[in-house]
Amino acid sequence: MISERRESWSRQIRKHRNIYRFGGVWAQTLLAAVPWINALVLTVMLLAVHGQLAVTPGVAFDLPRAPLREGARRSLTALMIVVARDTPGGEESLIFFDDDRYASQDEEQMAMLSERLKNRMALGRSRELLLLADKRVPHGDVMRFVNVAREAGMRQVNVAEKPE
Repeated sequence: MISERRESWSRQIRKHRNIYRFGGVWAQTLLAAVPWINALVLTVMLLAVHGQLAVTPGVAFDLPRAPLREGARRSLTALMIVVARDTPGGEESLIFFDDDRYASQDEEQMAMLSERLKNRMALGRSRELLLLADKRVPHGDVMRFVNVAREAGMRQVNVAEKPE
């Protein structure tokens, strides 16, 4: 009878010991879940950082800062920047509109830009233009472009500030 008690007691100890020791059922379940938890945490971190890792190709330019006075509706957009040239003046203002480049000092190109603006307005687009101008662009070049846009039939030319 004592031997039966010892066997049953020793079996019980072994059963309980399996539950709490490192190789037990709970520990094995936890260890099996660790790789899945790691994969989930890494996926969440990559998705959170993904937007910050994407780099958009293009030219960086600084727009002048100005308080937003009135909102601009979706309209035609033109970009005006200053680039360094080998000419005696050293710099030239360029206008980008509809994936084409126009030099603001060239009268022939400004006439082509005026025609392009007229064609775009004829397609049923609005008569408003959004101008993004680098702060290094001379005021006279901006006004020359605004006058060309007005002669082409634009009702309004909005100037936007650089978003932070």
